[in-house]
Amino acid sequence: MSRIKQKFLELKKQQRCALVTYVCGGDPDFSTSLKLLKNLPVNGADLIEIGVPFLDPAGDGPIIENASRRSISAGMNLHKVLNLAEEFRKDDQITPLILMSYFNPLLKFGIDKIFSQAQKSGFDGVLIVDLPLEEEKEILKELKKTSLDFIRLIAPSTGVERIKKICKNASGFLYLISMFGITGTKLAIAKDNEHNLQQLKEISKLPIAIGFGIQNPTQAQEFAKLKVDGVVIGSAIVKEMGENIAKESMLDNALQTVKNFARNIKL
Repeated sequence: MSRIKQKFLELKKQQRCALVTYVCGGDPDFSTSLKLLKNLPVNGADLIEIGVPFLDPAGDGPIIENASRRSISAGMNLHKVLNLAEEFRKDDQITPLILMSYFNPLLKFGIDKIFSQAQKSGFDGVLIVDLPLEEEKEILKELKKTSLDFIRLIAPSTGVERIKKICKNASGFLYLISMFGITGTKLAIAKDNEHNLQQLKEISKLPIAIGFGIQNPTQAQEFAKLKVDGVVIGSAIVKEMGENIAKESMLDNALQTVKNFARNIKL
């Protein structure tokens, strides 16, 4: 059983919503990013998405784009994101890790080797932000040679028939986007997602996590009350890292943010 499946089963037994956290790999540098990763689980994170820094994003707002800029300026790349996972796994064999990336860095690395390398590094799943359904055949052959889960994004406007096609090869969990627009720029509204969430539950038995625009603990609690399996936060953590980059309290502030979210999404 994959770590992702095991984690959601455990949380379901505990009647608890998962806190899925996103960090930009290598922000603001490798060592600080590794410290953040190692401390996320003990502060309430149930699953961790590690983003590959990328400067031509389609779905990321300025907060995460600036994090990518800091990371790349410090010499970060996909190879080093894999190294981050390897270092994390030396101390943690339980917390699920998800490689989150745009397609371009994976293509440059080599589709014939990126997924096997990701698995060897300790990743449990892959989420490719800008890979549409029509082009997933480019990766399925290689991806299926591994045990990595293929996590798929579902947009607010996606119709039922297209959702069914997307879910066909999906595994791990489904990531329901909570609003139109880019991350970290406006607040998502929980009640606006009731219909889409119910529709998705009727189509797939996979766990469902909701993300984009969830920026504070109170808001996260409202989403948890929808009986969703997980709530994703990213920009709120990345923002703390960016705003406190020159301060010794940078990590403490980011981890306190995670604690506050974890405390408020317990059902």
